[in-house]
Amino acid sequence: MTTRKILLLRHGQTDWNAQMRFQGRMDIPLNELGMRQAAMAAERIAEWAPEEIYVSPLKRAVATAAIAADCERSALHVMDDLREIGFGDWEGQSVSSLRERGDDYSRWAAHPFSVKIPHAEPADEIKIRVRRVLAALRKARGQRILVVSHGGTLRAFLSEALNLSLEAVWKNFRMNNCALTGLEDTGEKFVLCFYNDTLHSFASPSGTSRKSLPVPF
Repeated sequence: MTTRKILLLRHGQTDWNAQMRFQGRMDIPLNELGMRQAAMAAERIAEWAPEEIYVSPLKRAVATAAIAADCERSALHVMDDLREIGFGDWEGQSVSSLRERGDDYSRWAAHPFSVKIPHAEPADEIKIRVRRVLAALRKARGQRILVVSHGGTLRAFLSEALNLSLEAVWKNFRMNNCALTGLEDTGEKFVLCFYNDTLHSFASPSGTSRKSLPVPF
């Protein structure tokens, strides 16, 4: 069996990212920097030539996919299961404001998903839907798959694919806006090939194309 390559792309920056606010299911658009980040990723992704593109329905992910893959929305496979984790009553709140209101945020940061956020999506439900995404990708026709989603959901995806705890991945895996992460699916297991690659976001020397920074698989 041919090894399938799965390229994960977190959406570009939004104003709420810059303000360190929990976004969750709130449909916040890309800001100007976020659109530039997606455009800077586009040359690398074009060179890699994804055969299928799966994307969250939230506008920040759809816009990132359309810019980075240089395609119309009609070319995207929109999957509701790729939406961001629901953070309930914390959505719209900044980290600083949550810290000022009490110790719930500090306890949650120390043990994410063990401390309950009011009306948030339960960890078990997060795991179930990312498993559905993994199953769908294994049935995809293409061998080079681009997945555009959110920091929380993509880390949950990695935790399931790599048999790691959701808490460990959340606490120890940074995922920047418009970062690329690569997995190989051997049919028996998923292998992490590279993580949080943002080389395209740095200024390149005059006359140098970002195609000179190929996706490393």
